[in-house]
Amino acid sequence: MDLAGFSGPSAALDPENHVRPLARVLRLEPEEWLAMSYRPVKGTGRFAQRAFYGQTVRADQFNYRRPRICPQCLGQRPVWWAVWDLGLVAACPFHRRLLVNQCPACGKKLVWRRPAVERCRCGTDLRTATAEVANADLVAMNAVIYRAAGFSLGAAVELQLAAYHFPPELGRLALGPLLRLIRFVEFIGEKDRLRRKQRSFPRTDLTTTVQAGQATTSALRDWPRPLREVLRRMLPPGADNPAALKFSKIFGNFYRHLFRVLPRNEFGFLHDAFEEFVTEDWKGLIRGQHRYFTAATRRNSHWMTASEARRMARTSDERILDLVRLEEIEGIFVRTPPDGSRTECWIRRQSLKQWIANRDAELTLHVAT
Repeated sequence: MDLAGFSGPSAALDPENHVRPLARVLRLEPEEWLAMSYRPVKGTGRFAQRAFYGQTVRADQFNYRRPRICPQCLGQRPVWWAVWDLGLVAACPFHRRLLVNQCPACGKKLVWRRPAVERCRCGTDLRTATAEVANADLVAMNAVIYRAAGFSLGAAVELQLAAYHFPPELGRLALGPLLRLIRFVEFIGEKDRLRRKQRSFPRTDLTTTVQAGQATTSALRDWPRPLREVLRRMLPPGADNPAALKFSKIFGNFYRHLFRVLPRNEFGFLHDAFEEFVTEDWKGLIRGQHRYFTAATRRNSHWMTASEARRMARTSDERILDLVRLEEIEGIFVRTPPDGSRTECWIRRQSLKQWIANRDAELTLHVAT
């Protein structure tokens, strides 16, 4: 900053406003310096977006305060890879080691102001640091991040990734959406519980980053089995009364976050897996407030309203209600919230289909006779 002729706090240093002086000091063309800068591109506050080598990444995905390095990468080339600045990057997929965020000699956390890229403030050569071997699941998810960031992984790493059977769409996600997906997996918490609220992500905490990477691999490998299993275990045991199952209480935050923050055009595989679970395993009611579900999900749900049953059976509402009372089709009467002043009738879809088949067979027999 001194060489470029600036004074004042570094937070006021906007690359857009000081392009030429900074580029001259760094011996770069202005376009090169802008390409390297994580400059703001849109949004404000927690929705702020920054440029990242031709891509767009949310500003809260960067780890600015506690830099991390791969000693072996520095040993090969003493350059700083931009991907290390992402808060969700904790391992090097090429060397299969955890990134290092503290000096092996003085024990202090690494900082940006150092004598050289490969040296700590105390003078220790960081290329001599010994990094721990990374968990294989963590390496896999970090390899996916590296690939989305523009790295060529090589045949060996790609072969290892193929063994995880991730959803094919995962490899086609841009970097920004991929990082959002990894953060989303935080909803799947410990002990197979969905967190009621997404917690803040401590970008400088290497341990939390490691846990996030491993959890995402566990949730996405052999897709979609792990997610379906977690969702099934979320259902209360012995839930025989469909009216007692409260979708919003069990899956509410997961459902809202999925459909509002992770759009179907980018995360269709996740939406499809969740809706397949709803049609196959959710024995409760799908009411009108579940507006994000597709029409196909509603058509294939276990229960339907009396009005829908009437249209399907081509009969009257009174006839449907009589069939329920006579137990010729399976249905339930539910008091509607909040005051319970109105009663709804819900029909089990499979039961109605069977009744229609029997009725039509009987009509065919009479016509033939």
